[in-house]
Amino acid sequence: MTNGCGTRSWLGGTLEGKQAIRWIGWLWGALWRFSRRTWVSVNPDLRPRSPVSGLYLFLFLVFFIIGLILILLGVDLNDVDVWLEAQSGWLDVVGSVLFRALCGFIMLMCAVVVVGGVCQRVIPSLKDDDRITVGMMIGAVPIAYFAWFGVVG
Repeated sequence: MTNGCGTRSWLGGTLEGKQAIRWIGWLWGALWRFSRRTWVSVNPDLRPRSPVSGLYLFLFLVFFIIGLILILLGVDLNDVDVWLEAQSGWLDVVGSVLFRALCGFIMLMCAVVVVGGVCQRVIPSLKDDDRITVGMMIGAVPIAYFAWFGVVG
């Protein structure tokens, strides 16, 4: 059975809207579960079934599937490599700016936590049951410290 676009469902029903691409989420989840539970190791220095080994295998599988799709579509991977090398300058700048913006946002949120916690203790009308604890304020300081190095470094 097909829907208005002619898309055919594996189960015989129609595929509509978000259900038409539900398999992408299933594929990502299946790759993640496989990479976390398998004894396959992509690096001899990593212990099989460790979290780092699972992440390496997951990234390998994702890029392997992307490369396989590109090859099936007739794209030469050497041309892709040359194109990425030609674009590396602006990609590096964009990545650096986005990383610094993320670290700046983390610093801002840490400052909000510390200032908000101090204000809740100083201003009597702000005292709530859901207030920022001292542990949260202390934890925000080293996080902001390391985020600072991401912004300036």
